[in-house]
Amino acid sequence: MHRRVYIVLFIAVFASTMGVGFIGPLLPLYARDLGAAGIALGMIFSGFSMARLVLTPFIGRLSDKRGRKVFLAVGLAILSLFSLAYLRVETAGQLILVRALHGASAGLVIPIAQAYIGEISPKGREGTYMGTFTVSLFLAFGIGPLLGGPLADRLGMEAPFIVMGTLAATSFLLVLLFLPELGVHKERWKKRVPVSVLLAQPVVIALLLFRTVVSFGRGVVIPFLPFVAESRGASLSMIGVLLATNILLAGLLQIPFGRLADRVSRPFLMGVGIIASAAVIFAIPYCQSITSLFFLQAATGTAGALGFPAGLAMATQCGRRFNGMGTMMAVYNTGMSIGLILGPLGGGFLEGIFGLDFVFKGGSLVVVAGFVGYLFVMRRAKVSGSLRYIEETPEDEAAPGARPESSREELAGKPALVAPLYRGKENGR
Repeated sequence: MHRRVYIVLFIAVFASTMGVGFIGPLLPLYARDLGAAGIALGMIFSGFSMARLVLTPFIGRLSDKRGRKVFLAVGLAILSLFSLAYLRVETAGQLILVRALHGASAGLVIPIAQAYIGEISPKGREGTYMGTFTVSLFLAFGIGPLLGGPLADRLGMEAPFIVMGTLAATSFLLVLLFLPELGVHKERWKKRVPVSVLLAQPVVIALLLFRTVVSFGRGVVIPFLPFVAESRGASLSMIGVLLATNILLAGLLQIPFGRLADRVSRPFLMGVGIIASAAVIFAIPYCQSITSLFFLQAATGTAGALGFPAGLAMATQCGRRFNGMGTMMAVYNTGMSIGLILGPLGGGFLEGIFGLDFVFKGGSLVVVAGFVGYLFVMRRAKVSGSLRYIEETPEDEAAPGARPESSREELAGKPALVAPLYRGKENGR
């Protein structure tokens, strides 16, 4: 059954995400034609993540209680409907609203799919499983822009939005008809950890900070890179190629980097990924040709891919250890939403005051500051024992439903940070 779950989710996530990727190179230009600029342009991109930020934590927790399939299916159905709503937009304000509703529906898809995969990932191979599955996301986001630009050039700006809706509808039917419910949520819900306890763990804070910082860098680049490329003479199709180069390479590297995350320190890989991202973002305005932008996007893809499987693997460990895979994936993806909100908004603010080049220079400095914060919090996670606690997941907890979590006696002597877990259980929380 696990193989079936994996295949259905891989295809469904790939198809629906590829549709979203179709509009990647087009949306900034589409928004500009509607009169959006500066902060308004940032709001169009941030609105997607704002809605996802509000909805995702609740959906993740509910999926731990009620099961995951229903939320995934509903999300894909709504995603298909709002994909077509873009065609009715006439003003920048309407585009901000549609983008936000689109983001809300997307909040039901990726975190829930990741929680599914986290449930079936064996202990010690979380990086391999999550990295391989994440190929579906990166390849979809890479192929989407590659096809979206030519599709718009040949058939008009409406075509990518129609295809996006069709792919989301197809994914909905695939999930509805062929995806089984694992059924392990009922047992784990009885042993759940209070959200307040989970969020107090330094290792969880470090994961949230990592995801936020990396996503901030991405949120700075995606809305404003097309304008840099256009100023260097790039067509819509070439802009799609540039975006696809970054994401496709990151997707192809998910498998080897996922395996690496099962062998090398995951916090180390995450830290290297952050600082490498800062370096390549800073270099963007210094590229004076399409060729140099192309190679820099390849470097960006490599930097972005390095820490991604490691972060998801650690999130999987947390979800398993704290008996809340949906909750943990929601928290982890909340970091992505925060970064993708602040990135475009910050970029729009910097562009309005200092010009386009400083969007990337200033953005890279923020990523460096985030790197320093990440090092501090991860150090706390190591010193407090929070990191060791999730890494010492009992062997029989690697498979869903194997047996109850370790008893109080077995965990005697564990770090003091886990004490609230037992108080929470005793209070029935």
